[in-house]
Amino acid sequence: MDFLKVSDNGHYFTRGGEPFFWLGGTIWPAHCEFNTEELEFYFKKHHELGFTVEHIMLAFENWDGTSVEIRPKDMTIYDPPLWLDNNPATPNEAFFKRVDEVIRIAAKYEILIVILACGGAWGTFVDYRKVITKENAGAYGKWLGERYRDEPNIVWSNGFDLPPWWYEDIAQEFAAGLTEGDRGKHLQFYHPCGCMSSNHFHQEKWLSGNFIQTWAFHENIHRMVIADYHRRPYKPVVHVEGSYEADHSYPTSPISSHRIRNQAYWAYLSGGFHTYGHGDIYRREPYWRDTLDSYGGRHMKVLKDFFTSLEWWKLVPDQSLFMIGEQVNHVAARTMDNSLAVIYFGFRAVLPVNVGRIGNGKPVRVTWIDPQNGNRMDGGILRGELVYRFTSHSACDDALLLLTAEE
Repeated sequence: MDFLKVSDNGHYFTRGGEPFFWLGGTIWPAHCEFNTEELEFYFKKHHELGFTVEHIMLAFENWDGTSVEIRPKDMTIYDPPLWLDNNPATPNEAFFKRVDEVIRIAAKYEILIVILACGGAWGTFVDYRKVITKENAGAYGKWLGERYRDEPNIVWSNGFDLPPWWYEDIAQEFAAGLTEGDRGKHLQFYHPCGCMSSNHFHQEKWLSGNFIQTWAFHENIHRMVIADYHRRPYKPVVHVEGSYEADHSYPTSPISSHRIRNQAYWAYLSGGFHTYGHGDIYRREPYWRDTLDSYGGRHMKVLKDFFTSLEWWKLVPDQSLFMIGEQVNHVAARTMDNSLAVIYFGFRAVLPVNVGRIGNGKPVRVTWIDPQNGNRMDGGILRGELVYRFTSHSACDDALLLLTAEE
């Protein structure tokens, strides 16, 4: 098994020298709230759905949208505890045997683990509790880096679910310790809070790519992803946390499968990648197994199958394919040689598209794809049209439009 790397052009990931399609999922409390059989069930199902990445949170707290639900109230009552004497400078080896099991089972199903090491829930462990400090963060990071230095099936995530400039000194100390212990073998990221990007650290050598969290502010996805896509030096971008399917903690609740698709396609066609989540997983509701058959999760498999049927790593975002003003709900990308374009209609709409940009003068085949089931519908062939007004397919709430040059 190979380590995850960044591509030569800085815009995507590779593994074993091949482009790696990041389709993320979240099982934040995997190591502390799911037993071995449950982990097998989860990772097997997500592998079948096409997921390639999963996120876990070592110091886990649940967040109900209004207050921190302390679970447990004292981290030392984890069995075994995460840190000896509740001190991050002295991680408990026994605790990490459980983390090892999560990594092992994930690897069995070809899923990479992103480890958010310092917790989330609006900075619980650096702000609310002040357990992780500038004085112990470096030692904690170094210990983790040394212990997992030769484990290829992980990457690291710094951050506390806060604005990146909050407790920046702690983040920098943790990154320095992790880099020292790890010797640069693993990619490192930073997980910010809602409507934020990690680009505050963009010039730091330890930051391998930008993570973006939009929470309920879905209209910001395209703008934020494409801004980081063009940021120099080029680094991959992941819309790592938006709204969770069926979750009730957003002002726009409930989060439908349509909204789940919106978030994902807006991210991918703006030049980034995406991580999906379901609210009943991180809360570990009694019926959590049923959520693995949710509409939104199944639609992520349709998305993965669609993109991996193309040379997706050659796509570049290009909103100029639309012949009218700035679009938020609809996004477009094309290949550099203009032989193919993908346009996502986030809602039913009539949009003029600059078809003349595609095909280099060749006839252009039109194909509609339903993102709920992958069904393809032939839209005919265009010959010589420079601009064509497309009406999104009446059979779909949202739709993919594939334009390909005829040979």
